[in-house]
Amino acid sequence: MVVDNLKENVPLQKEAKVSMASTELQPWPEFIQKRIEMWDRLMAEYKAEIAMKKSTPIKITLPDGKQFDGESWRTTPLQIAEKISKGLAENTVIAKVNGGVWDLDRPFEGDATLQLLKFDDDEAKQVFWHSSAHVLGEAMERYCGGHLCYGP
Repeated sequence: MVVDNLKENVPLQKEAKVSMASTELQPWPEFIQKRIEMWDRLMAEYKAEIAMKKSTPIKITLPDGKQFDGESWRTTPLQIAEKISKGLAENTVIAKVNGGVWDLDRPFEGDATLQLLKFDDDEAKQVFWHSSAHVLGEAMERYCGGHLCYGP
């Protein structure tokens, strides 16, 4: 017998059958491992490059004119959002730095203007849905065996 959310007994013949088959391709297609290795290599190179940059004091200015002190190549938009409020940091989708979209964990390069965009902003929605398309593409590759040529 199975007990459902209503605490009623369900006859055994009504139990759902659960497949023990893996839902993810095993082993992964070879190109996925190569992609992961390339990502790891490029990320290590990027982090090493950023670590070598000389940091200088900078000013980050919000749309309302409020300013925050930061360090070039060290301070990120996410850190500024966290200084403002935890809720803002948790709900920000993307930053705009000097008018251009900017990853939340990408450090500022110098003095900058900063906008923190939440999901209610049309540009933030575009970034969110674009990123979601990449996640869907990876799911197609890893779970369905699809082969994608170019990202969204």
